[in-house]
Amino acid sequence: MKLYSKITLSILLLFMSIKLMAQDPELSKIYMEQADQVYAEAKDAIEIAKDIYIQAAEADTMNVRANYMAGKLYLETVNRDYSTKYFERVKRLDSKYRFNIDYLLGRGYQYGLEFEKALDYFLAYKEKLRSDRSYRGRDKTSVYEVNDRIEECRNAKEIIGMPSSYIIENVSENINSTWPDYAPVLNEDETVMIFTSRRQEGNMNENVDNDNFYFEDIYISKRQGVTWSKAKNIGPNINTLYHDSNLFLSSDGKTLYIYSDQGNGDIVYSTENENDEWTKPKPLEGRINSQGFAEQSIWVSDDGEFMMFASNRPGGYGGFDIYGCYKEDGQWKRPFNMGPEINTKEDEDGPYMAKDGVTVYFSSKGHKGFGGFDVFTTKYDGDSEKWEKPENLGYPVNTVDDEVYFHPTADGERGYLASVREEGLGFTDIYMVTHIGDLEKTAKDRISKLKERDNDFITDEELEVKKLIDSVLNISAYQVYFDVNSSEVAERHEEKLIDMANFLKSHQNLGVQISAFASADGNPKYNYELSNKRAQSVLKFFKENGIEADRLAARGFGVLSGGSEDKSRKAEVKVLDLSKFDE
Repeated sequence: MKLYSKITLSILLLFMSIKLMAQDPELSKIYMEQADQVYAEAKDAIEIAKDIYIQAAEADTMNVRANYMAGKLYLETVNRDYSTKYFERVKRLDSKYRFNIDYLLGRGYQYGLEFEKALDYFLAYKEKLRSDRSYRGRDKTSVYEVNDRIEECRNAKEIIGMPSSYIIENVSENINSTWPDYAPVLNEDETVMIFTSRRQEGNMNENVDNDNFYFEDIYISKRQGVTWSKAKNIGPNINTLYHDSNLFLSSDGKTLYIYSDQGNGDIVYSTENENDEWTKPKPLEGRINSQGFAEQSIWVSDDGEFMMFASNRPGGYGGFDIYGCYKEDGQWKRPFNMGPEINTKEDEDGPYMAKDGVTVYFSSKGHKGFGGFDVFTTKYDGDSEKWEKPENLGYPVNTVDDEVYFHPTADGERGYLASVREEGLGFTDIYMVTHIGDLEKTAKDRISKLKERDNDFITDEELEVKKLIDSVLNISAYQVYFDVNSSEVAERHEEKLIDMANFLKSHQNLGVQISAFASADGNPKYNYELSNKRAQSVLKFFKENGIEADRLAARGFGVLSGGSEDKSRKAEVKVLDLSKFDE
Protein backbone atom coordinates (compact mmCIF):
# COMPACT_ATOMS: atom_id res chain seq x y z
CA MET A 1 0.00 0.00 0.00
CA LYS A 2 1.31 3.45 -0.93
CA LEU A 3 1.15 5.68 2.14
CA TYR A 4 1.84 9.01 0.46
CA SER A 5 0.21 9.30 -2.96
CA LYS A 6 1.24 12.88 -3.64
CA ILE A 7 4.25 13.60 -1.46
CA THR A 8 7.18 11.21 -1.35
CA LEU A 9 9.21 10.73 1.78
CA SER A 10 12.27 12.19 0.11
CA ILE A 11 10.44 15.45 -0.60
CA LEU A 12 9.24 15.60 3.00
CA LEU A 13 12.73 15.05 4.31
CA LEU A 14 14.02 17.75 1.95
CA PHE A 15 11.57 20.26 3.41
CA MET A 16 12.50 19.16 6.92
CA SER A 17 16.19 19.73 6.21
CA ILE A 18 15.76 23.37 5.13
CA LYS A 19 17.49 25.69 7.58
CA LEU A 20 14.94 27.65 9.56
CA MET A 21 14.97 31.43 9.45
CA ALA A 22 13.37 33.56 12.14
CA GLN A 23 10.09 35.26 11.20
CA ASP A 24 9.86 34.10 7.56
CA PRO A 25 6.13 34.05 6.65
CA GLU A 26 6.78 32.79 3.10
CA LEU A 27 8.77 29.79 4.34
CA SER A 28 6.11 29.17 6.96
CA LYS A 29 3.45 29.17 4.23
CA ILE A 30 5.35 26.52 2.27
CA TYR A 31 5.61 24.33 5.36
CA MET A 32 1.91 24.81 6.08
CA GLU A 33 0.86 23.74 2.59
CA GLN A 34 2.96 20.59 2.80
CA ALA A 35 1.82 19.74 6.33
CA ASP A 36 -1.86 20.25 5.44
CA GLN A 37 -1.49 17.88 2.52
CA VAL A 38 0.23 15.17 4.58
CA TYR A 39 -2.21 15.51 7.48
CA ALA A 40 -5.17 15.16 5.16
CA GLU A 41 -3.82 12.08 3.38
CA ALA A 42 -3.28 9.64 6.24
CA LYS A 43 -2.94 9.45 10.00
CA ASP A 44 0.07 7.19 9.64
CA ALA A 45 1.89 10.27 8.35
CA ILE A 46 1.01 12.19 11.48
CA GLU A 47 4.53 12.24 12.90
CA ILE A 48 5.93 13.70 9.68
CA ALA A 49 3.08 16.19 9.48
CA LYS A 50 3.73 17.14 13.10
CA ASP A 51 7.40 17.79 12.37
CA ILE A 52 6.51 20.09 9.48
CA TYR A 53 3.87 21.98 11.48
CA ILE A 54 6.53 22.50 14.16
CA GLN A 55 8.93 23.89 11.58
CA ALA A 56 6.18 26.13 10.24
CA ALA A 57 5.57 27.43 13.76
CA GLU A 58 9.28 28.03 14.33
CA ALA A 59 9.73 29.71 10.96
CA ASP A 60 6.99 32.18 11.87
CA THR A 61 6.17 32.21 15.58
CA MET A 62 3.27 34.56 14.83
CA ASN A 63 1.48 31.94 12.70
CA VAL A 64 -1.45 31.04 14.94
CA ARG A 65 -2.65 28.01 13.02
CA ALA A 66 0.85 26.53 12.70
CA ASN A 67 1.30 26.78 16.46
CA TYR A 68 -2.14 25.36 17.12
CA MET A 69 -1.59 22.36 14.83
CA ALA A 70 1.86 21.68 16.32
CA GLY A 71 0.34 21.64 19.81
CA LYS A 72 -2.66 19.60 18.68
CA LEU A 73 -0.53 16.87 17.08
CA TYR A 74 1.77 16.70 20.09
CA LEU A 75 -1.31 16.22 22.27
CA GLU A 76 -2.54 13.41 19.98
CA THR A 77 0.74 11.45 19.73
CA VAL A 78 3.75 11.16 22.05
CA ASN A 79 5.63 13.75 24.11
CA ARG A 80 2.25 15.30 24.79
CA ASP A 81 3.62 17.73 27.33
CA TYR A 82 5.54 19.46 24.51
CA SER A 83 2.20 20.81 23.30
CA THR A 84 2.20 23.57 25.93
CA LYS A 85 4.91 25.59 24.16
CA TYR A 86 2.71 25.99 21.09
CA PHE A 87 -0.63 26.36 22.87
CA GLU A 88 0.89 29.14 25.02
CA ARG A 89 1.80 30.97 21.81
CA VAL A 90 -1.74 30.53 20.48
CA LYS A 91 -3.19 31.97 23.68
CA ARG A 92 -0.85 34.97 23.55
CA LEU A 93 -1.49 35.65 19.86
CA ASP A 94 -5.26 35.09 19.84
CA SER A 95 -6.89 33.93 23.07
CA LYS A 96 -10.17 33.37 21.19
CA TYR A 97 -8.67 31.16 18.46
CA ARG A 98 -10.12 28.08 20.16
CA PHE A 99 -12.81 28.23 22.84
CA ASN A 100 -11.14 25.45 24.87
CA ILE A 101 -7.53 26.64 24.59
CA ASP A 102 -7.24 26.76 28.39
CA TYR A 103 -8.41 23.15 28.59
CA LEU A 104 -5.82 22.09 25.99
CA LEU A 105 -3.10 23.89 27.93
CA GLY A 106 -4.25 22.14 31.09
CA ARG A 107 -3.98 18.77 29.36
CA GLY A 108 -0.47 19.51 28.17
CA TYR A 109 0.69 20.50 31.64
CA GLN A 110 -1.09 17.47 33.11
CA TYR A 111 0.88 15.17 30.81
CA GLY A 112 4.03 17.00 31.89
CA LEU A 113 3.20 16.27 35.57
CA GLU A 114 2.91 20.03 36.24
CA PHE A 115 -0.33 19.57 38.08
CA GLU A 116 -0.56 23.02 39.70
CA LYS A 117 -0.33 24.74 36.30
CA ALA A 118 -2.79 22.25 34.85
CA LEU A 119 -5.26 22.98 37.65
CA ASP A 120 -4.95 26.72 37.05
CA TYR A 121 -5.89 26.30 33.38
CA PHE A 122 -8.68 23.79 34.05
CA LEU A 123 -10.24 26.08 36.63
CA ALA A 124 -9.91 29.05 34.28
CA TYR A 125 -11.65 27.09 31.54
CA LYS A 126 -14.36 25.96 33.93
CA GLU A 127 -15.03 29.60 34.78
CA LYS A 128 -15.23 30.36 31.04
CA LEU A 129 -17.88 27.65 30.68
CA ARG A 130 -19.89 29.21 33.50
CA SER A 131 -19.75 32.65 31.92
CA ASP A 132 -20.75 31.44 28.43
CA ARG A 133 -23.26 28.63 28.96
CA SER A 134 -24.84 29.11 25.52
CA TYR A 135 -21.71 28.29 23.51
CA ARG A 136 -22.19 25.15 21.33
CA GLY A 137 -19.08 25.13 19.10
CA ARG A 138 -17.16 21.96 18.25
CA ASP A 139 -14.17 23.27 20.18
CA LYS A 140 -16.06 23.06 23.47
CA THR A 141 -15.03 20.54 26.12
CA SER A 142 -17.79 19.63 28.56
CA VAL A 143 -17.71 20.57 32.22
CA TYR A 144 -17.89 16.87 33.09
CA GLU A 145 -14.58 16.21 31.37
CA VAL A 146 -13.03 19.25 33.04
CA ASN A 147 -14.18 18.05 36.47
CA ASP A 148 -12.63 14.65 35.78
CA ARG A 149 -9.31 16.28 34.83
CA ILE A 150 -9.38 18.45 37.97
CA GLU A 151 -9.93 15.39 40.17
CA GLU A 152 -7.14 13.51 38.35
CA CYS A 153 -4.67 16.35 38.94
CA ARG A 154 -5.53 16.58 42.61
CA ASN A 155 -5.13 12.81 42.97
CA ALA A 156 -1.87 12.84 41.04
CA LYS A 157 -0.35 15.53 43.26
CA GLU A 158 -0.80 13.15 46.17
CA ILE A 159 0.37 10.01 44.34
CA ILE A 160 3.45 11.56 42.73
CA GLY A 161 4.74 12.47 46.19
CA MET A 162 4.95 8.76 46.99
CA PRO A 163 7.10 7.33 44.16
CA SER A 164 6.63 3.61 43.61
CA SER A 165 9.32 1.00 44.12
CA TYR A 166 9.46 0.04 40.44
CA ILE A 167 11.53 0.80 37.36
CA ILE A 168 10.37 0.63 33.73
CA GLU A 169 12.41 -0.73 30.82
CA ASN A 170 11.48 -1.08 27.16
CA VAL A 171 11.40 -4.84 26.51
CA SER A 172 13.15 -5.06 23.16
CA GLU A 173 13.28 -3.77 19.60
CA ASN A 174 12.67 -7.40 18.62
CA ILE A 175 9.19 -7.10 20.17
CA ASN A 176 8.23 -3.43 19.89
CA SER A 177 7.73 -1.59 16.61
CA THR A 178 6.92 1.93 15.45
CA TRP A 179 3.24 0.86 15.49
CA PRO A 180 1.06 0.20 18.57
CA ASP A 181 2.16 -2.94 20.46
CA TYR A 182 0.27 -3.96 23.59
CA ALA A 183 -1.45 -6.62 25.76
CA PRO A 184 1.64 -8.75 26.59
CA VAL A 185 0.96 -12.22 28.07
CA LEU A 186 3.63 -14.72 29.09
CA ASN A 187 4.01 -18.29 30.26
CA GLU A 188 5.21 -18.89 33.81
CA ASP A 189 8.94 -19.19 33.07
CA GLU A 190 8.90 -16.07 30.85
CA THR A 191 10.22 -17.89 27.78
CA VAL A 192 7.19 -17.10 25.58
CA MET A 193 5.56 -13.70 25.05
CA ILE A 194 2.41 -13.23 22.99
CA PHE A 195 1.06 -9.75 22.29
CA THR A 196 -1.15 -7.72 19.99
CA SER A 197 0.24 -5.36 17.37
CA ARG A 198 -1.08 -3.07 14.66
CA ARG A 199 2.15 -3.17 12.69
CA GLN A 200 2.47 -3.55 8.95
CA GLU A 201 5.21 -6.19 9.05
CA GLY A 202 3.77 -9.70 8.87
CA ASN A 203 0.17 -8.50 9.10
CA MET A 204 -2.47 -10.79 7.59
CA ASN A 205 -4.15 -7.78 5.95
CA GLU A 206 -2.15 -5.43 3.74
CA ASN A 207 -4.77 -2.70 4.10
CA VAL A 208 -5.41 -0.36 7.01
CA ASP A 209 -8.59 0.12 9.03
CA ASN A 210 -10.64 3.33 9.10
CA ASP A 211 -8.24 4.90 11.62
CA ASN A 212 -5.32 4.35 9.21
CA PHE A 213 -3.64 1.81 11.49
CA TYR A 214 -3.27 -1.77 10.33
CA PHE A 215 -5.68 -4.34 11.72
CA GLU A 216 -4.82 -6.00 15.03
CA ASP A 217 -2.87 -9.25 14.72
CA ILE A 218 -1.40 -11.48 17.40
CA TYR A 219 2.39 -11.93 17.45
CA ILE A 220 4.71 -14.28 19.35
CA SER A 221 8.33 -14.06 20.55
CA LYS A 222 10.46 -16.60 22.42
CA ARG A 223 13.27 -15.80 24.82
CA GLN A 224 16.68 -17.25 24.14
CA GLY A 225 18.83 -16.64 27.20
CA VAL A 226 18.30 -12.96 27.91
CA THR A 227 17.29 -12.06 24.35
CA TRP A 228 13.81 -12.09 22.85
CA SER A 229 13.58 -13.47 19.32
CA LYS A 230 12.22 -11.30 16.51
CA ALA A 231 8.45 -11.31 16.93
CA LYS A 232 6.46 -13.03 14.21
CA ASN A 233 2.80 -13.40 13.32
CA ILE A 234 1.34 -16.31 15.28
CA GLY A 235 -0.35 -17.66 12.16
CA PRO A 236 -3.58 -17.90 10.13
CA ASN A 237 -5.30 -20.38 12.45
CA ILE A 238 -5.64 -17.54 14.96
CA ASN A 239 -5.27 -14.33 12.96
CA THR A 240 -7.83 -13.29 10.36
CA LEU A 241 -8.05 -10.40 7.91
CA TYR A 242 -9.67 -8.29 10.63
CA HIS A 243 -9.05 -7.55 14.30
CA ASP A 244 -7.58 -10.29 16.50
CA SER A 245 -6.27 -9.65 20.02
CA ASN A 246 -4.90 -11.92 22.76
CA LEU A 247 -6.11 -11.82 26.38
CA PHE A 248 -4.32 -14.45 28.48
CA LEU A 249 -1.77 -17.27 28.20
CA SER A 250 -1.88 -20.26 30.54
CA SER A 251 1.13 -20.80 32.79
CA ASP A 252 2.32 -23.75 30.66
CA GLY A 253 2.03 -21.64 27.51
CA LYS A 254 -0.31 -24.12 25.83
CA THR A 255 -3.70 -22.35 26.00
CA LEU A 256 -4.23 -18.86 24.56
CA TYR A 257 -7.40 -16.88 25.29
CA ILE A 258 -8.45 -14.45 22.56
CA TYR A 259 -10.92 -11.61 22.14
CA SER A 260 -13.49 -12.16 19.39
CA ASP A 261 -15.76 -9.51 17.84
CA GLN A 262 -18.61 -12.04 17.82
CA GLY A 263 -21.52 -11.41 20.18
CA ASN A 264 -20.44 -7.78 20.72
CA GLY A 265 -17.22 -9.12 22.23
CA ASP A 266 -16.67 -12.73 23.35
CA ILE A 267 -13.77 -14.77 24.71
CA VAL A 268 -12.51 -17.74 22.68
CA TYR A 269 -9.46 -19.94 23.16
CA SER A 270 -6.87 -21.89 21.18
CA THR A 271 -4.47 -24.65 22.22
CA GLU A 272 -0.99 -25.47 20.97
CA ASN A 273 -0.64 -29.05 19.72
CA GLU A 274 2.37 -31.37 19.68
CA ASN A 275 3.50 -29.88 16.36
CA ASP A 276 3.73 -26.40 17.91
CA GLU A 277 0.69 -25.30 15.91
CA TRP A 278 -2.20 -23.31 17.34
CA THR A 279 -5.68 -24.70 16.77
CA LYS A 280 -8.65 -22.78 15.43
CA PRO A 281 -10.20 -20.82 18.35
CA LYS A 282 -13.27 -22.24 20.08
CA PRO A 283 -15.88 -20.39 22.18
CA LEU A 284 -15.40 -20.46 25.94
CA GLU A 285 -17.80 -22.92 27.55
CA GLY A 286 -20.41 -22.03 30.16
CA ARG A 287 -22.04 -18.68 30.87
CA ILE A 288 -18.95 -16.49 30.69
CA ASN A 289 -19.83 -14.88 27.36
CA SER A 290 -23.02 -12.82 27.64
CA GLN A 291 -25.65 -12.09 25.03
CA GLY A 292 -25.33 -8.61 23.57
CA PHE A 293 -22.56 -7.42 25.93
CA ALA A 294 -18.77 -7.56 25.87
CA GLU A 295 -16.15 -9.61 27.71
CA GLN A 296 -12.71 -8.15 27.03
CA SER A 297 -10.15 -9.63 29.43
CA ILE A 298 -9.62 -12.87 31.36
CA TRP A 299 -7.33 -14.59 33.88
CA VAL A 300 -7.51 -18.33 34.66
CA SER A 301 -5.91 -20.11 37.64
CA ASP A 302 -3.22 -22.75 37.06
CA ASP A 303 -5.61 -25.54 38.04
CA GLY A 304 -8.29 -24.18 35.73
CA GLU A 305 -10.87 -23.99 38.53
CA PHE A 306 -11.25 -20.21 38.90
CA MET A 307 -11.27 -17.28 36.51
CA MET A 308 -11.68 -13.52 36.52
CA PHE A 309 -12.82 -11.46 33.56
CA ALA A 310 -14.12 -7.98 32.67
CA SER A 311 -17.60 -7.39 31.26
CA ASN A 312 -20.10 -4.57 30.79
CA ARG A 313 -23.09 -6.87 31.32
CA PRO A 314 -26.06 -5.51 33.32
CA GLY A 315 -26.03 -5.60 37.10
CA GLY A 316 -22.58 -4.13 37.64
CA TYR A 317 -21.48 -0.92 39.33
CA GLY A 318 -20.98 0.91 36.02
CA GLY A 319 -19.08 0.49 32.75
CA PHE A 320 -16.89 -2.60 32.71
CA ASP A 321 -16.67 -4.53 36.00
CA ILE A 322 -14.47 -7.43 37.05
CA TYR A 323 -16.26 -10.73 37.64
CA GLY A 324 -15.19 -14.04 39.14
CA CYS A 325 -16.33 -17.56 38.30
CA TYR A 326 -15.69 -21.02 39.78
CA LYS A 327 -15.75 -24.35 38.01
CA GLU A 328 -17.63 -27.26 39.55
CA ASP A 329 -17.82 -30.78 38.10
CA GLY A 330 -16.00 -29.55 35.02
CA GLN A 331 -18.49 -26.75 34.31
CA TRP A 332 -18.18 -23.00 34.76
CA LYS A 333 -20.87 -21.81 37.17
CA ARG A 334 -22.70 -18.49 37.34
CA PRO A 335 -20.23 -15.53 37.34
CA PHE A 336 -20.33 -13.13 40.30
CA ASN A 337 -19.32 -9.48 40.60
CA MET A 338 -16.06 -9.03 42.54
CA GLY A 339 -17.63 -6.28 44.62
CA PRO A 340 -17.48 -2.52 45.28
CA GLU A 341 -13.98 -2.62 46.81
CA ILE A 342 -12.65 -3.40 43.31
CA ASN A 343 -15.37 -2.16 40.94
CA THR A 344 -16.51 1.46 40.58
CA LYS A 345 -18.95 3.42 38.44
CA GLU A 346 -16.12 3.75 35.89
CA ASP A 347 -14.34 1.00 33.94
CA GLU A 348 -12.24 -1.77 35.49
CA ASP A 349 -10.25 -4.15 33.29
CA GLY A 350 -7.28 -6.52 33.03
CA PRO A 351 -7.56 -8.59 36.28
CA TYR A 352 -4.61 -10.80 37.22
CA MET A 353 -4.12 -12.82 40.41
CA ALA A 354 -0.65 -13.34 41.85
CA LYS A 355 0.67 -16.75 42.87
CA ASP A 356 -0.22 -16.17 46.52
CA GLY A 357 -3.90 -16.50 45.62
CA VAL A 358 -4.94 -13.34 47.50
CA THR A 359 -3.23 -10.48 45.61
CA VAL A 360 -4.99 -9.12 42.53
CA TYR A 361 -3.71 -6.57 40.03
CA PHE A 362 -6.16 -4.73 37.80
CA SER A 363 -6.60 -1.50 35.89
CA SER A 364 -9.21 1.12 36.72
CA LYS A 365 -10.46 4.52 35.69
CA GLY A 366 -12.51 4.90 38.85
CA HIS A 367 -10.03 4.61 41.72
CA LYS A 368 -7.68 7.43 42.70
CA GLY A 369 -5.23 7.76 39.82
CA PHE A 370 -3.34 9.99 37.39
CA GLY A 371 -6.00 9.81 34.67
CA GLY A 372 -7.24 7.21 32.25
CA PHE A 373 -6.49 3.63 33.32
CA ASP A 374 -4.02 3.12 36.18
CA VAL A 375 -2.76 -0.19 37.56
CA PHE A 376 -3.86 -1.01 41.11
CA THR A 377 -3.28 -3.88 43.50
CA THR A 378 -5.41 -5.23 46.32
CA LYS A 379 -5.38 -8.22 48.69
CA TYR A 380 -8.20 -10.37 49.97
CA ASP A 381 -8.61 -10.26 53.75
CA GLY A 382 -9.82 -13.66 54.89
CA ASP A 383 -10.90 -12.37 58.30
CA SER A 384 -13.19 -9.64 56.99
CA GLU A 385 -13.91 -11.55 53.77
CA LYS A 386 -13.36 -8.32 51.83
CA TRP A 387 -10.81 -6.88 49.46
CA GLU A 388 -8.48 -4.27 50.92
CA LYS A 389 -8.57 -0.71 49.56
CA PRO A 390 -6.81 -0.81 46.15
CA GLU A 391 -3.36 0.74 46.07
CA ASN A 392 -2.10 2.68 43.06
CA LEU A 393 1.28 1.31 41.87
CA GLY A 394 2.38 4.91 41.50
CA TYR A 395 4.74 6.69 39.15
CA PRO A 396 6.59 5.67 36.98
CA VAL A 397 4.40 2.56 36.47
CA ASN A 398 1.30 4.72 36.07
CA THR A 399 1.18 7.91 34.05
CA VAL A 400 -1.45 10.29 32.71
CA ASP A 401 -1.84 7.89 29.76
CA ASP A 402 -3.60 4.51 29.96
CA GLU A 403 -1.84 1.60 31.67
CA VAL A 404 -3.84 -1.60 31.20
CA TYR A 405 -3.24 -5.36 31.33
CA PHE A 406 -0.43 -5.54 33.87
CA HIS A 407 1.03 -9.07 33.83
CA PRO A 408 3.04 -9.91 37.00
CA THR A 409 5.57 -12.72 36.93
CA ALA A 410 5.36 -15.85 39.11
CA ASP A 411 7.95 -14.57 41.60
CA GLY A 412 6.27 -11.17 41.88
CA GLU A 413 9.52 -9.34 41.20
CA ARG A 414 8.62 -8.20 37.69
CA GLY A 415 5.67 -7.49 35.47
CA TYR A 416 4.86 -6.50 31.91
CA LEU A 417 2.54 -3.84 30.55
CA ALA A 418 2.04 -1.57 27.56
CA SER A 419 2.30 2.20 27.77
CA VAL A 420 3.06 5.35 25.80
CA ARG A 421 6.49 6.61 26.90
CA GLU A 422 8.86 9.26 25.60
CA GLU A 423 11.62 6.66 25.12
CA GLY A 424 9.33 4.33 23.16
CA LEU A 425 9.88 3.21 19.57
CA GLY A 426 6.62 4.65 18.33
CA PHE A 427 3.11 4.56 19.71
CA THR A 428 2.30 2.09 22.51
CA ASP A 429 5.27 -0.11 23.49
CA ILE A 430 5.62 -3.11 25.82
CA TYR A 431 7.69 -2.55 28.97
CA MET A 432 9.10 -4.70 31.75
CA VAL A 433 8.37 -3.45 35.26
CA THR A 434 10.90 -4.44 37.93
CA HIS A 435 10.24 -4.17 41.66
CA ILE A 436 13.26 -2.56 43.33
CA GLY A 437 12.16 -2.64 46.95
CA ASP A 438 12.81 -0.22 49.76
CA LEU A 439 15.32 -1.31 52.37
CA GLU A 440 14.60 1.55 54.75
CA LYS A 441 10.88 0.84 54.59
CA THR A 442 11.63 -2.73 55.61
CA ALA A 443 13.29 -1.49 58.77
CA LYS A 444 10.54 0.99 59.57
CA ASP A 445 7.86 -1.66 58.99
CA ARG A 446 9.64 -3.80 61.56
CA ILE A 447 9.38 -1.02 64.11
CA SER A 448 5.71 -0.49 63.26
CA LYS A 449 5.00 -4.15 63.91
CA LEU A 450 6.58 -3.87 67.34
CA LYS A 451 4.27 -0.97 68.15
CA GLU A 452 1.18 -2.86 67.00
CA ARG A 453 1.37 -5.37 69.87
CA ASP A 454 -1.65 -5.74 72.12
CA ASN A 455 0.08 -3.97 75.03
CA ASP A 456 1.92 -0.69 75.09
CA PHE A 457 5.12 -2.21 76.45
CA ILE A 458 8.21 -3.36 74.55
CA THR A 459 10.45 -6.00 76.03
CA ASP A 460 14.13 -5.31 76.69
CA GLU A 461 15.03 -7.55 73.76
CA GLU A 462 12.66 -5.72 71.43
CA LEU A 463 14.00 -2.39 72.62
CA GLU A 464 17.52 -3.48 71.72
CA VAL A 465 16.31 -4.51 68.25
CA LYS A 466 14.72 -1.10 67.79
CA LYS A 467 17.96 0.64 68.81
CA LEU A 468 19.94 -1.48 66.41
CA ILE A 469 17.54 -0.69 63.56
CA ASP A 470 17.69 3.02 64.34
CA SER A 471 21.47 2.92 64.40
CA VAL A 472 21.86 1.26 61.01
CA LEU A 473 19.41 3.37 59.04
CA ASN A 474 22.37 5.51 58.03
CA ILE A 475 25.59 3.59 58.59
CA SER A 476 27.26 5.35 55.70
CA ALA A 477 26.18 7.82 53.05
CA TYR A 478 28.05 8.78 49.90
CA GLN A 479 26.95 11.47 47.44
CA VAL A 480 27.31 10.74 43.71
CA TYR A 481 27.02 13.97 41.73
CA PHE A 482 26.03 14.11 38.07
CA ASP A 483 26.67 16.52 35.24
CA VAL A 484 23.78 18.61 33.91
CA ASN A 485 21.12 16.42 32.21
CA SER A 486 23.34 13.36 32.66
CA SER A 487 22.66 10.01 34.33
CA GLU A 488 26.14 8.54 33.79
CA VAL A 489 28.28 7.86 36.85
CA ALA A 490 31.26 10.18 36.50
CA GLU A 491 34.73 8.64 36.59
CA ARG A 492 35.62 10.63 39.72
CA HIS A 493 33.11 8.56 41.73
CA GLU A 494 34.05 5.11 40.46
CA GLU A 495 36.93 4.45 42.87
CA LYS A 496 34.79 5.19 45.94
CA LEU A 497 31.88 3.10 44.65
CA ILE A 498 34.21 0.18 43.89
CA ASP A 499 35.57 0.40 47.43
CA MET A 500 32.00 0.29 48.75
CA ALA A 501 31.20 -2.70 46.51
CA ASN A 502 34.27 -4.59 47.77
CA PHE A 503 33.26 -3.82 51.34
CA LEU A 504 29.76 -5.16 50.64
CA LYS A 505 31.21 -8.38 49.17
CA SER A 506 32.95 -9.13 52.44
CA HIS A 507 29.88 -8.23 54.52
CA GLN A 508 26.93 -10.18 53.17
CA ASN A 509 24.62 -8.70 55.79
CA LEU A 510 24.87 -5.24 54.20
CA GLY A 511 22.79 -3.69 51.42
CA VAL A 512 22.54 -0.38 49.61
CA GLN A 513 19.67 2.12 49.35
CA ILE A 514 20.08 4.62 46.48
CA SER A 515 18.01 7.81 46.42
CA ALA A 516 18.49 10.03 43.38
CA PHE A 517 17.43 13.60 42.61
CA ALA A 518 17.46 16.25 39.90
CA SER A 519 17.76 20.02 39.94
CA ALA A 520 14.75 22.20 39.19
CA ASP A 521 15.65 22.57 35.51
CA GLY A 522 13.00 21.22 33.12
CA ASN A 523 9.47 20.12 33.92
CA PRO A 524 8.54 17.64 36.68
CA LYS A 525 8.09 14.74 34.24
CA TYR A 526 11.63 15.20 32.94
CA ASN A 527 13.04 15.52 36.46
CA TYR A 528 11.33 12.36 37.71
CA GLU A 529 12.57 10.41 34.70
CA LEU A 530 16.10 11.78 35.03
CA SER A 531 16.27 11.06 38.76
CA ASN A 532 15.11 7.48 38.14
CA LYS A 533 17.77 7.04 35.46
CA ARG A 534 20.41 8.31 37.89
CA ALA A 535 19.26 5.90 40.59
CA GLN A 536 19.37 2.99 38.15
CA SER A 537 22.78 4.03 36.87
CA VAL A 538 24.28 3.71 40.35
CA LEU A 539 22.38 0.47 40.97
CA LYS A 540 23.73 -0.93 37.70
CA PHE A 541 27.27 0.03 38.73
CA PHE A 542 26.97 -2.02 41.93
CA LYS A 543 25.49 -5.00 40.05
CA GLU A 544 28.33 -4.89 37.51
CA ASN A 545 30.74 -4.96 40.44
CA GLY A 546 29.31 -8.15 41.90
CA ILE A 547 26.54 -7.04 44.28
CA GLU A 548 23.35 -9.13 44.15
CA ALA A 549 20.15 -7.41 43.06
CA ASP A 550 18.28 -8.36 46.25
CA ARG A 551 20.77 -6.32 48.28
CA LEU A 552 20.12 -3.18 46.25
CA ALA A 553 17.22 -0.73 46.14
CA ALA A 554 17.04 2.44 44.05
CA ARG A 555 14.50 5.17 43.54
CA GLY A 556 14.29 8.56 41.88
CA PHE A 557 12.51 11.34 43.75
CA GLY A 558 12.50 14.13 41.17
CA VAL A 559 13.63 17.54 42.41
CA LEU A 560 15.53 17.82 45.68
CA SER A 561 13.82 20.75 47.37
CA GLY A 562 15.99 23.25 49.16
CA GLY A 563 19.25 22.19 47.53
CA SER A 564 21.46 24.31 45.28
CA GLU A 565 21.45 23.47 41.59
CA ASP A 566 24.82 21.68 41.74
CA LYS A 567 24.05 19.80 44.95
CA SER A 568 20.63 18.68 43.69
CA ARG A 569 22.02 16.65 40.80
CA LYS A 570 22.94 13.67 42.90
CA ALA A 571 22.31 10.16 44.11
CA GLU A 572 22.67 9.46 47.81
CA VAL A 573 24.09 6.00 48.57
CA LYS A 574 23.32 4.57 52.03
CA VAL A 575 24.73 1.33 53.38
CA LEU A 576 22.22 -0.55 55.54
CA ASP A 577 22.58 -3.59 57.80
CA LEU A 578 20.05 -6.04 56.39
CA SER A 579 20.50 -8.61 59.14
CA LYS A 580 18.76 -6.30 61.57
CA PHE A 581 15.65 -6.33 59.35
CA ASP A 582 15.09 -10.08 59.62
CA GLU A 583 12.20 -11.41 61.66
